[in-house]
Amino acid sequence: MFNSVTKEHKMSETPSQTQPEPRKEAFIQPLLGRADHRLDPKRRFTIPTDWYERMGRPAQVYVMPSLSHLGGTERCLDVFCPAEFDRRMESFRNAALSDAAKASFTSRMGELVSCVAVDTMNRIRVKDSLLAFAGLSSDVVLIGAGFHIEVWSLASRPKLDGAEADVLSRLAAEAQSMGF
Repeated sequence: MFNSVTKEHKMSETPSQTQPEPRKEAFIQPLLGRADHRLDPKRRFTIPTDWYERMGRPAQVYVMPSLSHLGGTERCLDVFCPAEFDRRMESFRNAALSDAAKASFTSRMGELVSCVAVDTMNRIRVKDSLLAFAGLSSDVVLIGAGFHIEVWSLASRPKLDGAEADVLSRLAAEAQSMGF
């Protein structure tokens, strides 16, 4: 009996030791550029080291079909570090359980998103259904798209050399309209 009283007393004196540390916000630096890769025999690709560092060296990443490139036949995957994916999902944390629209969205999203491990060489293995969705079979293109990575097939994303006047003109107009 003496031991149980002592344990209870110790627990009441140090409640902070039993509570988890508050979550610290990770600062994710923008990911910019292009990296052309080839899937290895195990169908993995490598996240460029500088991008991996800017993502905070995560042990795993979230991979999903891109929701912003569904209009045409060109499809890609989006890769998020946990801190960025968590930031995007935060608005759903406090949603009412009776909010059918948000419940449906998070359920469908949960079905499509895959959390994959990053190995010691920054390689990830995306599940076959996602590779098939984006048409990824051999040569892949990684695009740093701000705070996530887009993964394209080389056939869907040919390399730009900067001399494409129409592309640069559209980019300039978009930059101006968005205040970049």
